[in-house]
Amino acid sequence: MRDLEQHPITPDFDVWPVIVKPAAVRSEDGALLVEWSDCSISRYHPFLLAENDPSPDVLHPLARETTLSPLDLPGDLLISSAELGPDGTVIVHWTHNHPTSRYHPGWLYGNGWFDTPHTIETTVLWTGKNQPEPPTFDGPTALNDPAVFLSWLTALRDFGVARLENLPNQDGLLMQVVERIGPIRESNFGRMYTLEIKDDPDSNAFTSDALMLHIDMPTRECPHGLQFLFCRDNTTSGGEGIYADAYRIAADLAAEEPEHFKALCEIEWTYNNRSKSTSYKAKGPVIERDFGGRVTGIRYNTWLRAPLVASLQEQGRAYRSYRAFAARAQDPTYQMKFAYRPGDLVAFDNRRTLHGRNGYDAHGGTRFIEGIYSDRDDLLSAIRSLERSFTTETTS
Repeated sequence: MRDLEQHPITPDFDVWPVIVKPAAVRSEDGALLVEWSDCSISRYHPFLLAENDPSPDVLHPLARETTLSPLDLPGDLLISSAELGPDGTVIVHWTHNHPTSRYHPGWLYGNGWFDTPHTIETTVLWTGKNQPEPPTFDGPTALNDPAVFLSWLTALRDFGVARLENLPNQDGLLMQVVERIGPIRESNFGRMYTLEIKDDPDSNAFTSDALMLHIDMPTRECPHGLQFLFCRDNTTSGGEGIYADAYRIAADLAAEEPEHFKALCEIEWTYNNRSKSTSYKAKGPVIERDFGGRVTGIRYNTWLRAPLVASLQEQGRAYRSYRAFAARAQDPTYQMKFAYRPGDLVAFDNRRTLHGRNGYDAHGGTRFIEGIYSDRDDLLSAIRSLERSFTTETTS
């Protein structure tokens, strides 16, 4: 969107404040080079700029999506020259009599290549020793104050677990909270489920037994990204929640037991749910990484692993590495333990934060905990949208 009225629109609805101003621009081998007031230099491929041209011939002014096919551009299109407008707008002139383009300087700075990526790492790795409880916020305040709600969401993103407390025992409240973030993702347990004891359970969760640390839904091609547990009543003894940061476990394995870390990233286990009415099955390594080697997800659930069909040598390697991961997951040093109190809503990243519980006395009181799943994408979208709304208020 506009930072100042004179700047061009951008190919999105984000806010791009001009914190660093362009000092000089020029064409370099047909690409755009921008020197900035902080002495940094960024470069832009001609095709990147041409297909993000904010003119109405290229960018739909309402949808902010390009209407241009890559083949609509000459294959040898180059930038012939560039100049700065009085307000810092970057003006680009093209070969092939292609129409002149104008670019928002804040958008250019935010999307430029500076030889090294301008990324901000928000992930906070933790153990139970340095993070004995989740980041916690007053629930009624968060639901009434968008700034506090945003703080809860960013804590969930950064720590992989965050809690609201003091919420009322209200039907439908959990669904309302989750839908403020994004759509609910259903599962074979339904749109919403209750952690109750079943006579014929289709998961260990529907018993009063202790649960080993795990993620849910490793049986899906893409496991559910977020889980929300709302404690509406709890007068039982035991049943404390146990959580661990699997990203921290992975980082420690990479540093201290690299051969096990490597095996956990390479060997694919198959997971299948144990149910009489459904049959979900998926495979993947315990530790998932992107092309840059950054850990992006964990697929760890001891009781849903199917037999590993592989050579004895590969099975030996797989079990040794899995035991190394389990040894850390079950080490109290890594574990965050806390009671589920009435009014608590605990949200966590299901593909990062392992969760489990102590067993509880099912005959010694009542226990009413509701659960819902959604996805990481919705969390990140909600954070960006809220941040954008606050930035718009500040710059307007």
